[in-house]
Amino acid sequence: MLINSKAGDKVFVSWSGGKDSYLAFILAKEKGLNPVCLLSFVGADGQSRSHGLKTEMLEMQAKALGLPLHTEEVTWEGYEFGFEKAVDCLKKEYGITGGIFGDVNLDEHREWVEKMSKRCEIDYNLPLWLMNERLVSEELIRRGGRAMLVAIRSDLVDQKWLGKFMDKEYINYCISIGISPCGEGGEAHTLVVDGPCFGHPLTYTTGKIKYLDNHALFEVNPA
Repeated sequence: MLINSKAGDKVFVSWSGGKDSYLAFILAKEKGLNPVCLLSFVGADGQSRSHGLKTEMLEMQAKALGLPLHTEEVTWEGYEFGFEKAVDCLKKEYGITGGIFGDVNLDEHREWVEKMSKRCEIDYNLPLWLMNERLVSEELIRRGGRAMLVAIRSDLVDQKWLGKFMDKEYINYCISIGISPCGEGGEAHTLVVDGPCFGHPLTYTTGKIKYLDNHALFEVNPA
C-alpha cells in the first residue's frame, strides 16, 4: 500500500469499472481519504479505454456508489494531455488534491502515475501497491464484491469464463495455467456490478462476444 494523501483529503478515483479500481477505492476510504468523484478515460466510441465498457455502465456504477463520474475523451497518443486536462477540471470543480489508482505491481505504471501526478501537482495513492496478486482477487471476493469477467486474452484464457464472476475456481484456474489471478498482465478485465458501497446492484443485459486481435470482449448493456 502506498498512500500519500492525508485523511480527509479530497481525491478522485481513476476508474476503469473493474475490480482493481473498485478495491482501491474501498481501501482508500478505509484509510480516511475522501473520494469525491470517479474519473474515466474513454475513446471516440464512448467506451472506456481500459476495459472497453460502455459509458452508460460506468455511469450506472457511479450512481450506485453515490459519486459523480467525469469522463475525458482521449486517444492513446493524447492520453497525457487528457489526464492533465481532466485533473485541472477536477481541481476546479471538486477541489481534489490527489488521486487513487488501482495499480498492483508494474513499475512502469507506478512511474507514469508518479510522473503525471507531479506534473499536475497532486498526491497519488496506490492502495493495492505490492499486494499479492492472488490476495487482490481473494480480498475482493471476501468483501462480497461481484466482478464479472468481461474481457480476456483469448490466447491465454478459456472463453468459457467470459460473463462469469470471479471466484475461487477462477483464481485456481489462473494459477494452474501460470497467469495472474488478478489480471495484472492484461490477461482479463472485469466489471464490478455489486459489493460494499454500492447502494444497489447494477441491472444489465448481456449481448454478443466480440473479437479484437487476440482479445474476446463480452458485451454488457444497461437494462
